[in-house]
Amino acid sequence: MAGRSWGYWTRGKLDVLRAYLDAFTTATKNRTSERIYLDLFAGEVENHERLTDEHIDGSARVALNIEDPPFSKLRFFELESNAAKLEAELRGEFPGRDIIVNGGDCNERIHDALTALRPYSWAPTFAFVDPNGMQAAWSTLAALADFRRTKSTKVEMFILFAAPMFIRVLPVDGSQIRSRDADKLDLLFGSAEWRQIYEARLSGVIEAAEAREQYLNFMRWRLESVLGYEWTHPLEICNTNGSAIYYMIFATDHEAGTRIMSSIYANAAAEFPAMRERARRRRQRAREEDHGLQSLFSDVAALEGPVQRGERFYEHFAPEKPWFLE
Repeated sequence: MAGRSWGYWTRGKLDVLRAYLDAFTTATKNRTSERIYLDLFAGEVENHERLTDEHIDGSARVALNIEDPPFSKLRFFELESNAAKLEAELRGEFPGRDIIVNGGDCNERIHDALTALRPYSWAPTFAFVDPNGMQAAWSTLAALADFRRTKSTKVEMFILFAAPMFIRVLPVDGSQIRSRDADKLDLLFGSAEWRQIYEARLSGVIEAAEAREQYLNFMRWRLESVLGYEWTHPLEICNTNGSAIYYMIFATDHEAGTRIMSSIYANAAAEFPAMRERARRRRQRAREEDHGLQSLFSDVAALEGPVQRGERFYEHFAPEKPWFLE
């Protein structure tokens, strides 16, 4: 079967992308004919779900199929070995579209691509940053934010942030962290301050789950405080066992963007039982803390049950300033 195989959660992530891209272009329909889409880890055109073999459109096809109105300029980034093939496939399926696939490391190629697009920096721009791990560099996110910094809103970004993967590369058994892993995290955060979280984990001050939350909070804090985004929205993506595998972070300056993605996130969380249960647990814990209570037992049926009328599973909360920056 053509394309790569992925877990069911990949379909959910791409459904969120599709829903937001449709809303993104619709919101600009009467204001401009130019809309830019950037896909930094474009991957394959076709993919399939690992358990069911059902077809999954890749992010490139998802973006190109947005029609009312379409994106006018689409720039994709893929490894050199696959870039020419991907461009040929996309141009064959979508003739006449302004498509360029940049081969090589997107963290290097993004700068030239943005320079070429500079005459159109006034156009609404969306970037999908979806690495299969820790390959995205902070310098790339900064370049995207700078592309429209003089405008009223910056490039909107939808970023995969693999905090649960950090736990696997940051040993707590007494062995040394590999220098290449530490270097990747320095590049990802654009700072070595993440090591403060790791030290807290090593000393037993925080557990693995809290460390993941702290890494996520630190990244969101930097997107807002350093790059200047008004809102960042995290969505936890879980596997079939209910374990977190990564987060999707949406960064925006636009009030409509934050409102629309909040609604899309809520719908996505309602669709996935594991995400739904976690949302209910968070809500239950918050209520108990407000009342100074600590429950020993949970109503499992209520936590795992179907969606209730009027029930919401996503509420935006701002990141907190990390304790090590106080």
